[in-house]
Amino acid sequence: MKTRFVCLLLIAGCYSLPAQDQPKPADQAPPPPAPADQTAAATPAPTPAPTGDENFTGDIEFGWRIIPNISGSFNTYRSVVDLGEGPKLFGANATILDPNGHWFDRIDLHVTSIGDDPYETAKFEISRRKLYRLTVDWRNLAYFNYLPSYANPFASSGSMLDANSFDTRIQNTDIRLELLPGTRIVPYLEYGRNSQNGVGITSFVASENNYAVATQYKDRTDSYRGGVDFNFSKLHVNIEEGGTTFRDDQAASNSVPSTGDFTGTFLGQQLLLNSLYEIYGIRGDSTYSKVSFGATPVSWATISGQFVYAKPRVNVNYFEQSSGNFYYTELAEFYNTGQDIITGTANMPHPSANLNFDIRPWKRIRIVDFWMTDRTHDAGSDLLSETLLFPNVTLTPQTAAASRLAENYSQNEIDGYLDLTSQVTIRVGERYVWGDATLTAPSILGSPYETNNLRQNVGIFGVSYRLRQKTRINADYEVSSSNEAYFRTSLRNFSKFHVRASHDITSSLRLGVDYSLLTNSDPDPSINYSYASHAGSVSLNWLPKGGKWFTALLDYTRSSVQSSILYLVPQTFTPDTSLYHENAHTGTALIGVKWFTAGGSFFVSSGSRPIQFYEPLARVSVPVYKHIYWNAEWRYYGFADTFYQYQGFRSNQLMTSLRLVR
Repeated sequence: MKTRFVCLLLIAGCYSLPAQDQPKPADQAPPPPAPADQTAAATPAPTPAPTGDENFTGDIEFGWRIIPNISGSFNTYRSVVDLGEGPKLFGANATILDPNGHWFDRIDLHVTSIGDDPYETAKFEISRRKLYRLTVDWRNLAYFNYLPSYANPFASSGSMLDANSFDTRIQNTDIRLELLPGTRIVPYLEYGRNSQNGVGITSFVASENNYAVATQYKDRTDSYRGGVDFNFSKLHVNIEEGGTTFRDDQAASNSVPSTGDFTGTFLGQQLLLNSLYEIYGIRGDSTYSKVSFGATPVSWATISGQFVYAKPRVNVNYFEQSSGNFYYTELAEFYNTGQDIITGTANMPHPSANLNFDIRPWKRIRIVDFWMTDRTHDAGSDLLSETLLFPNVTLTPQTAAASRLAENYSQNEIDGYLDLTSQVTIRVGERYVWGDATLTAPSILGSPYETNNLRQNVGIFGVSYRLRQKTRINADYEVSSSNEAYFRTSLRNFSKFHVRASHDITSSLRLGVDYSLLTNSDPDPSINYSYASHAGSVSLNWLPKGGKWFTALLDYTRSSVQSSILYLVPQTFTPDTSLYHENAHTGTALIGVKWFTAGGSFFVSSGSRPIQFYEPLARVSVPVYKHIYWNAEWRYYGFADTFYQYQGFRSNQLMTSLRLVR
């Protein structure tokens, strides 16, 4: 079981301100002729140089957030909101222009939410026209996910142990340097890093039981790429080479006796975990080559395409040592100490390509043809060495396993657009999807591989209506019937409908309507899957006189989801039906009068998992001096879970800040 899990793991592991020219002062009119005796002394008036005020603009908002109370489940609050208390830099923007352009023409800086908030960002860009552009983008995400009811079989008895949780920091840094931007040939280099560090809880699986254990997470991905853009009047070509290095280290441990998810007796004995030390390290790398182009050979046709070839590979090392009372299925005996050492590797050549034609043979007709293919061939192998201590004997079995995944996926879609009138456009198209997959089969099937095929025809219809730029209506419909699909919940026999409409009642008042419907089913007797969802929303946006004195935003959405599918109960391997049903109401209302804004949003659902979430707010922004504004805000968060009331929370939050504008 562990060997097959690692094989699957191997497969999974392969994998503001717009730029403007500085205004130039008008040329000086020639001075009138000077008297003869003053000609030598007469000189033209000097051209005034731009002032510093013209070359720098920006704003900064800083202040303090106060949280008087967080009542209820603090872990749920952190999973949903996770705003912190104390001093904050809510935002800052700056633009510097250098009209002389000795070292740069423009510098832009944008910063948001610095100071123990869950999503901090900073972006810096410096450029000199037709010489270089350097962009640095940084994001810091505090990822906390701990809902006491999730993967917790003992929630009904008061247990707060979530068996799958995270308390980590995720950081992303992207750096891009372009040379000669805006010219015909633009070389560029890029580097990116994504990293995650923190702790959490995961499950240790031992034969017939699962145990929640403490875990440390640490991973890092470095990406490198370089390329050249060729820009011509009728042709654009991009050539790019790149690569990725990846490392993932995870350690789990346990020193407190645990009965796991199964608290009863198994064959007359209690399954138990006394101690655990588990660690794995994954190392991977990949290189790729990419070529893309876009061309307009004639005025009535364009063609574009892309080809990418990547070759990821990954190596895995795993060590685990545990003690307790476990069951060994192959010998139908209990053992008390186990040690596993696994080494494995996987390679995955991965080519993909797409081609797109856009043809306008006649004034009222447009034809778009899109083709793509994606091919994945993954080969993995691993070696498991075990040491198992039974009451009367010690076993050291070794197991070698190999896994293979070959998946081919292709799609071709052709759409025709016809302008019936200057106001009405219709769309008719077809999408054909095909593919096949071969995967190493579990030993229980008695064959080395299991295969599946994908064949699907989708009919596409649409209409667009425009009336004097005031009324816009777009409707799209897709329908498909297929005998084959890859996954139990894949789109197989489905229909999708989506309509969007807006009407400008006045120049400052807009009404919007949006409705979508999706139905899907798989009649296979072993699956018996059905799914239906719909959502309808209406919005009103009112900005009289450009919103100078009054603004209003109203939005309401009514949605529902229903699903039914067969599954096997893990403890008994007997079939049962999983049912899910939800009706939800979502709304937002914000009213602004001069310096004051009030309103909020809500989400209320009923059905399989009734939840209520409320977020009212009131905000004031008052100018206190030239270019200085004082802001204050009250915001309330209220969350309630009808079936798991211990997960509810409530919190009042206050914010005060100063915003300086130049």
